[in-house]
Amino acid sequence: MLGAMALGPSLAGVARAQSDIKIGLTTDLTGIAASYTRSTVNGVELGIDEVNAGGGLLGRKVALLVRDSQLKPDLGTTHTRDLITREKVDVLIGPNSSAVGLTVSAVARQYQKPVIMTTPNTPRLPMELFHPHFFTLVPSGLMEARAMAEVMGPKGKKFAFIGGDYEASHQGLKFFKERLAKVNPAAAFVTEAWPKLGEPDYTSYITKLASAKPDVVFSYLWGADLVGFIKQAKPYGLFNRTAVGTLLFMDDLKALGQEMPDGIWGQMRAPFFAMQGDTVSRFVERYRAKYNDYPADFAIMGYEAVMAYAGAIKDAQSVEAPALVKALEAGTFDLLRGKTKFRQLDHQGDVPSFIGKTAAGDKVPFKVLAEVERVPADKIWPSEAEVLEARKAK
Repeated sequence: MLGAMALGPSLAGVARAQSDIKIGLTTDLTGIAASYTRSTVNGVELGIDEVNAGGGLLGRKVALLVRDSQLKPDLGTTHTRDLITREKVDVLIGPNSSAVGLTVSAVARQYQKPVIMTTPNTPRLPMELFHPHFFTLVPSGLMEARAMAEVMGPKGKKFAFIGGDYEASHQGLKFFKERLAKVNPAAAFVTEAWPKLGEPDYTSYITKLASAKPDVVFSYLWGADLVGFIKQAKPYGLFNRTAVGTLLFMDDLKALGQEMPDGIWGQMRAPFFAMQGDTVSRFVERYRAKYNDYPADFAIMGYEAVMAYAGAIKDAQSVEAPALVKALEAGTFDLLRGKTKFRQLDHQGDVPSFIGKTAAGDKVPFKVLAEVERVPADKIWPSEAEVLEARKAK
């Protein structure tokens, strides 16, 4: 059961120094993001298992308390406040949804409790809504769009777009266009397609894209929408005629299996198959042994949040917020994606964006990314001037 490792009321009389270190996780276990969220929880649980197997932290075990925000921002507020005020958690890990992430971060700010985000990537969190107790290990939407422009920008002059008609998608296109103008000033968009979320029939959008004859299609579809689009566009030969770049999650790769066309440019946050080293290999082995599955990006980032906290707690020799924040700011953490620091300006982790072409995987039942380029954070994150301007305009 989720949260089963948490201490019960019977230990209320035990001295604080002897009690568990508590991690509070308010996240979206109900709704369309449930499978992604389950992966996050798995990664966090595995990280806690490893910390406890190694003797815990400061002579104390680590416990996880999970609450289901159901993709509802108001529940994000309620559950996070309860975790802090009633359950007395020491630190927080953020949810799946950016909308819920905004409310979780606001409560963390109110109670001055450290929170590490692993999935919500609205640029508003590290920019205009930043506070000293906020940290993030996921590239922001701005960073991801810029990374796609860096990789896809040189591949042609005629560009097209398809993405769900909602805020993050519109923002993604805006950020992509801004960077594209620098990467390839001769490039121009010839068409844009804006299906509604959950669109069952992409025929009209596919024909619109095809008739514009773009060199490059930038997609901001994800999940079931992306899977549906790829299945329906494949018979039209769209992926044979144009370079298509899109967000990709492990669930998409598994859902499509061998139906996934080769040669699609996919962007991922922490693909295990593109990460090298014995530490990654051992993590994948442990994850598969525990969950009988391959670790999604969300699992890796959840695991990394635990490891960042563990490193900071060891450095600070404390779980008190002021000391822990200083340790997170000052530390360099050896995570699965490599050595990672949080930038002082916005507490954005200097994590890369992974972009490569879909191809057959080695010993896995789904396509993976080949020819992967790691676009470094310092090439795509906002400048100090951009961050300060956003905060000034708040």
